[in-house]
Amino acid sequence: MERSIISRVVGEQSKGERLQRLRAIQLIFDELEKSTNISVLVACEYIEDVYITSNDGNGKSNEYLESDKSYESKCFSLNSDEVKNSLVSFLDVFLHHGQHIRFGFYTNTGITNERTTELLKKHKLELPEKELMRLLLDKDYNEVLPYLKCIILDDYKKQYAGKNETGYLDVIERYPDEIWIQFLKQIDWKFDQEDENELEITLVSKVKSCRLYDTVTISGKEQYIIDALDKELEKRQAFKDPLHRMINVDTVRAKFLEIGNNVASIKPLDPCYEDWESMEKPFDGRNIDSKIKDVSPEYDESTFEIFARKIGSIEKQLLRVQPQERGAYLYRVFESCEEQLIRVVYKQTRQYKVEPPVVDDWIDMLVRSANSHLEDWGKDYHYPFKSENAVRDTIYELINSCYLAFDRRS
Repeated sequence: MERSIISRVVGEQSKGERLQRLRAIQLIFDELEKSTNISVLVACEYIEDVYITSNDGNGKSNEYLESDKSYESKCFSLNSDEVKNSLVSFLDVFLHHGQHIRFGFYTNTGITNERTTELLKKHKLELPEKELMRLLLDKDYNEVLPYLKCIILDDYKKQYAGKNETGYLDVIERYPDEIWIQFLKQIDWKFDQEDENELEITLVSKVKSCRLYDTVTISGKEQYIIDALDKELEKRQAFKDPLHRMINVDTVRAKFLEIGNNVASIKPLDPCYEDWESMEKPFDGRNIDSKIKDVSPEYDESTFEIFARKIGSIEKQLLRVQPQERGAYLYRVFESCEEQLIRVVYKQTRQYKVEPPVVDDWIDMLVRSANSHLEDWGKDYHYPFKSENAVRDTIYELINSCYLAFDRRS
């Protein structure tokens, strides 16, 4: 019987998954550090979130697939959907593409305790003192295997229920423990890793230590190399042919040459940073909590903790940017938001208090406006942040500081 497996490639829908692309870039730089004549191919959303194959020139080759998960606070147990989905996917690849392939599960968060489920009760499996994910990390396969087989086989059945694809359930159900252990040994569990922002900082160092760094003058342009490779991977995700999705060492070399020789389009700095530097800072001693409560007294205060974390994070990122770039970016976000506040928001807050969802709608409106504003000006100038998340967090920061508010104080 010819076997088929579920395709888990999301394709164009995942173009915003920056962590995947940054991990792909990191992996190709890691391979470049190993050898001067290594051959590497890397892609996003091919079989898994990240795919890389390499050959060291001496006949030794490796294939690696990675599942990448980025969350603010969510931690994982063996019974988490993300972990189960990854393990089922890895099993399919293990059987369908080759048992030589290595796997990785990469996330910026940690592990958590398992909860007793009806499935475990049905199989009379009482949870051990140690977390099941901890047992996997410690390679205590004999203890964790009964739980893992129970959970993953059940999830495998559910994922293939009603599907046209055949899968390998009958094969997996006959697996002896030795094969399960062989499979698990090929998975590298990477918890508490760098998030997108931290990873980008690491990549700057990777560019500097790359063997291509001294072949052309790119000092001070490291971020341009990262951005160029990021855009290349994003562009290639639109291709259906796997080979066209991939970048290789020659792609990296070409970006170094383009950036170093100013062949690539490096946009100039927006001169509006001078307006930011000369702008008189408005006086408003309230923080974001008070500014929201003053216009929407019923707003959920627990959300303010999320705002505080995001503001702290973006403040650190902004400090890493050159002052002129930072000033130009902040000014464009500020002027866009101020216009919307004057046109829409102040008219309402002069007359009455609003419900919490209205405040959320206002914030969404400010984000859309600022993104559009930066995208338009970005045709001519370079800005240090492009993602919607960064722009949203910047707006939180501008509200938290003196610059923006939902009401106009006389």
